[in-house]
Amino acid sequence: MKYYIIVFKNTLDAMMAEKNLQKEGMIFKMMPTPTSITQSCGLCVRIEDKDSVNRIINEKITNYKNIYLKSECGYKEIN
Repeated sequence: MKYYIIVFKNTLDAMMAEKNLQKEGMIFKMMPTPTSITQSCGLCVRIEDKDSVNRIINEKITNYKNIYLKSECGYKEIN
């Protein structure tokens, strides 16, 4: 199963993202950042809907550090 992981610079950005994504009505899950892509923050957002990810990127709905696509081969940075 493919899904997207959004990582943040710090916990404050992660918490603001949670608030902003809820406000936009997006379906997502807050979870620990996988150790293979650990950045500065131990929290990340998991989203399965590609259109939601595109909205986050294009409409700048929230601040983030990187976005990764998770597939059978691992994590690939997409933004």
